[in-house]
Order: sequence, then C-alpha cells, then structure tokens
Amino acid sequence: MTPAEFLRHLAQLNTHQRRGRRAPHKPLLLLFALGRVLRDRDRLVRYAEVDRRVGDLMRRFGLPRSAVRPQYPFRWLLSDGLWEIPRYAELRKNASGDLYVRQLRDLGVEGGFPERVHDLLRVDPGLAWRAVEEILHGHFPESLHREIREAAGIRGERMASEAEDSSATPTLREREVDPPSFYSYPARRRRRDPLFRRRVLDEYMERCAVCDLDIRFGAMPLGLEAAHIQWHSHAGPDEVVNGLALCLLHHEAFDRGALGLEERRGTGFNVLVSHDVRESRGEAAGSLIEFSGRRIRCPRTESRAPARPFVDWHSSEVFRSPPL
Repeated sequence: MTPAEFLRHLAQLNTHQRRGRRAPHKPLLLLFALGRVLRDRDRLVRYAEVDRRVGDLMRRFGLPRSAVRPQYPFRWLLSDGLWEIPRYAELRKNASGDLYVRQLRDLGVEGGFPERVHDLLRVDPGLAWRAVEEILHGHFPESLHREIREAAGIRGERMASEAEDSSATPTLREREVDPPSFYSYPARRRRRDPLFRRRVLDEYMERCAVCDLDIRFGAMPLGLEAAHIQWHSHAGPDEVVNGLALCLLHHEAFDRGALGLEERRGTGFNVLVSHDVRESRGEAAGSLIEFSGRRIRCPRTESRAPARPFVDWHSSEVFRSPPL
C-alpha cells in the first residue's frame, strides 16, 4: 500500500454519514490505533483495551444519548481495508454480522492495522500524523482537536525524535501547535471561507453571544472566536446564520455539548446548560451554570440570527441533554 492509497482509504471511510449526521466511532478507533503506532506499541491490541480506551473516547466525543459500543467499529472497520482481526473467521456472529462482546473478551481477541498499513505508518510517521489531522478535520471541530489527540495518546513531543536529523525540522513548540505541518501529503479537507470569522464577529459586535465578553488587545478582540453551530466538518456552511461569536471557554463548551440553544418562541434563543455540567472548586463551572436560561446576544441584523435547522442539528448531534 502506498501513502496515497492509504489516504484514499481514509477519505472513503464508510461512516454512514447522511445529511450531516455524525458517525464518530470508526474515526475514534483509528485515532486510538494511530496513537499506538506513534508510541511504538504492538500492531495488535486486545479488545478489552479497545473497549476501555475507545469506549472512553466515545463517551467523551461521541454522539450524545448514544450507547457506547466499541465492538461495532472494532468489527466493521474491517470493511474499509484498514483493520484486521486475525481470528475473525472462527468467531461467532449474530444475524447482522456483529460480534459478541463476551466472546471478544473471553477469547482475548485482538485487532489492529493490517501489517501492510502498520509497516507503512511505522516507517513514515509523517503519514501517521497526516492521517491524524485528516481524521480530526473530517469529523470534529478544531476547538476539540488538541483534547482528542491527547485523549487518544497522540502527543506532539513524539515528533522531536522522528525528524531530528532533518535540517528543515521545525522547533518542538511549532510541532506541538501543528505537528504534521512539514509533510506534503495532499489534504482532502472541505475549503473554508476565510471571511466567515470576520463576518460573524462583526455581526455580534465582537462580543461573546453568551457572556458578552469584550476584551481587546489594542484594536483587536482577544479570546473571541467564530463557532459553527452545525460543524463545518459535517456540512455546516460558512454563513453567519450558522455562526456564533463565542469566547474560548463557551466555544469549547458549545462544541463539547455542555452548552446548547433553545428557541424563545420566535424572539431569539436561550442558553441551555447540560445537566452533566457540575460545580467544582473555583468558579469555572459557575461561569457556565449562571447563563442557563439566559437569552443569547442578538446579531446586528435580525435575519442573520441562528437558523433553526442548524440549531436543531446541534441539539440532536452535540448537546448533552437533559438541560439543567
């Protein structure tokens, strides 16, 4: 398998995405496996560890209100040519072709990248990093990328030893910010509108739509971002009606599903706070909980307020209901 063929397999990953619906289970298993490659772990891993580690990833970054079943991507990634279960032929399956969890555990069943894929990634860690970035950009918003990488065991420090002999090697600090930036494999990402951020921030008068944060560094707003309501990775358009100006905290909380939106009978939207948000020592949790039920900041132009279809997508695919 060549690097181009491997990336083509990633681009054609069968995740059953329809109408922007999320299907993060196979991507999360692949990120877990790529993390093992970049840490020089064995090619094959027992299902019991997949159940624990990928199950945790699914709980944190998967679909809300969805059962956690790592056995599904463990089995169905086989059809994409990116996974191998050496004992697959001898395992019992149900009528749908699914494997039995107890069997996977009791027999110590292992799975992992096929040898040709694993060997390719081992000799070319830059390709592994490119795969990580392609999966993240294809299935998750940028606000979550660093946290997902760390949860999957993928760390920028690894790059120091991989490319230390290259005269073009960037500094460790640069690698931690964007580890694969010096590799030239072609990206397959949907193009973004470079004016989206400026238009959204202008429409919300450069203030956070949730907390009204208005900190400036010179003439520029500080700590303010343009968030997609329906994620860009899931067919969300770069339009103001699919955007919110949010501070760093409330952007991450919105993308994690800790915050959501509820329509106010045609007069705007209220903030929803997930019941999973808990008070802790300090005031961090309070900075979310105190906004529960409050109306978000309205944009300058009424017709550019959040559009209901995008809010509905976020409510079903991201927000961790029930609200407080």
